[in-house]
Amino acid sequence: TSSESIPPPAKVPLIVFLHGAGKNELDVWNLANPNGEHAGLLPSLLASDAAPRSLDNFVVLAPYSYQKASLYDEPRSKVLNFIDWFTSQGCEGVLSNATIDTSRIYLMGFSDGATLGIELLTTRRFAGGVFAAYGFTGVLPDLALKRLQGIPIWMFHSADDVIFPVKCSDSLVAALRRINAESDGDSSETKTKDVVRYTRFDNDPEGFTGRVRGHSTGITASKSGEVYDWLSSLG
Repeated sequence: TSSESIPPPAKVPLIVFLHGAGKNELDVWNLANPNGEHAGLLPSLLASDAAPRSLDNFVVLAPYSYQKASLYDEPRSKVLNFIDWFTSQGCEGVLSNATIDTSRIYLMGFSDGATLGIELLTTRRFAGGVFAAYGFTGVLPDLALKRLQGIPIWMFHSADDVIFPVKCSDSLVAALRRINAESDGDSSETKTKDVVRYTRFDNDPEGFTGRVRGHSTGITASKSGEVYDWLSSLG
C-alpha cells in the first residue's frame, strides 16, 4: 500500500478536567472512584460508564493533585507542561490512528479547579471552558479580562453555595460580558450571552445539604450532555 492511500490520523478534541479540593491522599484511582471524594464528577462518570454519550467525541485528560489539597496548589507551569506532554506524547498510548486537535482543547473545572481554569484560560492556549462553583472572591485585573475576550465560557453556580458564594461567579460573568460587549463595539445582551453562558441555580441542583449545600454544580455540569454538545459546536 502506498503512503498516499493511507488516510491522515483523525484529530479529536480534548477536555482537560480540573478537580476541586479534597484530601487526595490515595492513588489516582481516587479521582475516578464512583464512591470516592470526587464522586459524580467527570472522571468518576467515565469510570462507571455513566457519562453522557455526547462525550464520546472527546478525549478527557484529568490531572490529579496527589497529596495536595487541589490543583490550585500546583505551579501553573507544571499543569501546562503536563497538558503539553499529553498532547504531544502521552496520547500515543491512548489513541490509535488519531491525534489531539490542539486548536480544540477545552478546560472544565470545579471549585478550586474552576478558579485555576479561569487563570489558565488567560494564556489563550485553550478554545473555551466550562466552570462550576468558581471561587475567586476578588476582581480580575483588566489585563486578565482582556485576555479572556472572545473565549467561549459557560459558568455554573448555585445561589445557596456555602463554600464559594455565588457572587464569585456573578461578578466574573458581569465583567466578562462587559469586556466582550466593549470588544465588539456592541452592548447587545444576546450577543454577549452567546460568548459567556451562565447557569445560575436558586437551590442546590443535586439536593446537597449541610456543610456542602449548594456546592454540587460540578456534578450537574459533568453529567449534562448539553455541555458537551455545546463544546462540540465551538469547533
